[in-house]
Amino acid sequence: MKMIAKKIYTSFKATVLLALLVLSSCQDWMTVAPEDELLKENFWGKTEDVYSALGAMYNAFRDASMESLIWGELRADLFLMDDSYPFQDYARIAQSNISPTNGAVNWSKYYKAIDLANTLMYYNKEVFEKDETFTQTMMDAVDAEALFIRSLSYFYLVRLWKDVPLVIHPTLSDTTHMFIPKSTEKQVLQQVITDLIKARDMAYSTELFGGNADPAFRMGRANKFAIMALLADVYLWNEQYQLASDYCDSVILSGHYNLETADQWFGLYYPGNSTVESIFEIQFDDNLDYQENPIYNDLIPLSPASKLRPKMQQISLLLSEDDLRTCNPASPRNPDPLRKYRSISLETGILRSQNQRDANFIYYRFADITLIKAEALNELNDNAGANTWLSMTRQRANLSHVPIALQDELRMAILEERAREFLAEGKRWFDVLRVAKRNNFEQKQIIINMILSGADIKQKPILRSKVFDTLSYYLPIPDKDIRTNPNLKQNPYYER
Repeated sequence: MKMIAKKIYTSFKATVLLALLVLSSCQDWMTVAPEDELLKENFWGKTEDVYSALGAMYNAFRDASMESLIWGELRADLFLMDDSYPFQDYARIAQSNISPTNGAVNWSKYYKAIDLANTLMYYNKEVFEKDETFTQTMMDAVDAEALFIRSLSYFYLVRLWKDVPLVIHPTLSDTTHMFIPKSTEKQVLQQVITDLIKARDMAYSTELFGGNADPAFRMGRANKFAIMALLADVYLWNEQYQLASDYCDSVILSGHYNLETADQWFGLYYPGNSTVESIFEIQFDDNLDYQENPIYNDLIPLSPASKLRPKMQQISLLLSEDDLRTCNPASPRNPDPLRKYRSISLETGILRSQNQRDANFIYYRFADITLIKAEALNELNDNAGANTWLSMTRQRANLSHVPIALQDELRMAILEERAREFLAEGKRWFDVLRVAKRNNFEQKQIIINMILSGADIKQKPILRSKVFDTLSYYLPIPDKDIRTNPNLKQNPYYER
């Protein structure tokens, strides 16, 4: 992050329009505005300016999508990171060689999205006063989307760094937000929950559904159901299991979502934007000014080999040959979990073409809801309910489910099922950390084992004495921010 002491983000160049900004009904979206224009009061005069800024906010959050994928897998147990350019800094982190000066330890993209959300919510009130076509309902819905993006950004930040600066006002000048200290994880999550409850009541629900609406528009903008899915996830992390279950029910009982059938499952990834299962996914569209997902540059290119590589031994133990999620029905003993990003077909494995390198990044789909529900019910001692919701993704993947009676065993079964269902979708590290930290890190041995399994063999003897410190599971504050902001205190683990 560029020093919070001055500006949270650096120069934001005018970019191409997001696929989600293509709208065949309602009003047209305007060209995404440059950062310097968003900070000028005379920019904010009409409805189109608000939607241009909304596009800029989504675009900024989209810029963090590759990092979201990497951080969700990097320190976990199912993928390896190549230690060559441009991912050598990430590879060091994967081996538990973590330093505040490591260039990959960088939270600036999340804060950039946060600041654009804050800017949008500050200035759209001026447009409401100036342009009568920008109604209260429209302003509320825009605020709801901004609160969602800000909340999701903070949810990543607290899961990665734990205690972080909480910025809820826009950067209006170079002297705004001077020397902001960290807020605790509890304080940040309380702000997130407050914001999401407010957003839930202001957001669009089905206004973007059906008719002539582009599916990319429905799934690429945060609606009421995306907000409730995020609330369920936050409550699960926060060990508020009844509320997590209740918000799952709000999505389930809406009747708008379900699991795709087995024969349509691969459509989640190609072409994406499932009108059955998808709840929120960040959009890429190679047909719109070459909006390629950056994973295809080096991380998961169509060819040659990926810099993110499956640990085949672990994944082969995780997936049985009957499991649809091997992504390789012709040779199920050789799982191919990256096929969901590389191919247009599950059966043939035909590679995407050079102008199809635009896989969306899925943040929430109905499978998240079923497995959050299962996990919450298990912690609430509802064994039957937890088994029922766990069985749904298993059955879709062509697996049977034998009910599990013991809570501890069911907890691990749900964790393993999430590993199968969300392979290479950036969730594994956060899932294991969530389970490990429950009840004051009662299950921390599972994350200790995971960290040691990924560490350099020469480091393991030293690392064994350090991984019992739970602060080691979080990243250090970037060194450049510590140096420029005297009120930022380093994660104590990295000062020892």
